[in-house]
Amino acid sequence: MLTQEEKWYLDLNGFMVVRDVVPSSELEQMKTQLLEWYQWEESQFEPPMRINSQPGKPWWVYNMHYGHPVFQRLILNPEILRVTTALTLNKPRVFDVVANICYSEADGLHLHGGHKGWFRSPYHQYQVANDQIFASFFNLSVSLVDVPVGNGFACLPGSHKSNFECPEHVTMDDGPPTVRNVSVNAGDIIIFLPNTRHAGRRWTHPDYPRMTVFLRWMYAKQFHHADSANWFPLEEHKDQIPLALYQLEDRDSGQRHALDGIIDPFKIDLPE
Repeated sequence: MLTQEEKWYLDLNGFMVVRDVVPSSELEQMKTQLLEWYQWEESQFEPPMRINSQPGKPWWVYNMHYGHPVFQRLILNPEILRVTTALTLNKPRVFDVVANICYSEADGLHLHGGHKGWFRSPYHQYQVANDQIFASFFNLSVSLVDVPVGNGFACLPGSHKSNFECPEHVTMDDGPPTVRNVSVNAGDIIIFLPNTRHAGRRWTHPDYPRMTVFLRWMYAKQFHHADSANWFPLEEHKDQIPLALYQLEDRDSGQRHALDGIIDPFKIDLPE
């Protein structure tokens, strides 16, 4: 369950930070592996792993958990499951797994997300009732390095509830209270909700790159509109990951017993 302070902060701001989630030994393994992959040619990656590398942009690698068990353990981390279980009424599903390496020559990721002005409610994917938060979709980022002030994640606090489009003159480099930059340490996670307008400020640290793992989550009972090769679970590669993780990637059809055995301690009590 989320603590009362976590619920208050997340509902107020549209994001929250949980500190010291990932052990340093696991962080070092992930950093070492990502830096090794960073040197590879695209042809060296076995499906379903793939990369996206463009000049002046962060380097991205997808589906790393099919290539190394340390990323499998990350997704099944107890603190991550505590948060994701609480936000999805006991039915979490991970549907996107990607990491990036960002050096100072790469551009930042400009403000994106948030309400765009069409006829819809920003509360559609985010609701609060009976002292519980429900989010049918949210993002979770894991920082593998210390992120100094002025770098990394920035957002418009409270924009997950906005009914109006963000003014064009507001940029990721604006200061508070409109834009908040969030400094984190290695092993911390940031959870941010649907429609929270956010960005990644340009990396300026001279000694090491920013390295982040992004996990996108959804409510496992909901359907998606079409089958796609990009949707987990990947049947062709299911033997490359643990059964519980395979089930965590799938819709919940009531047969996720291996996963239920892991997340059971984090289940919330729902009203009758």
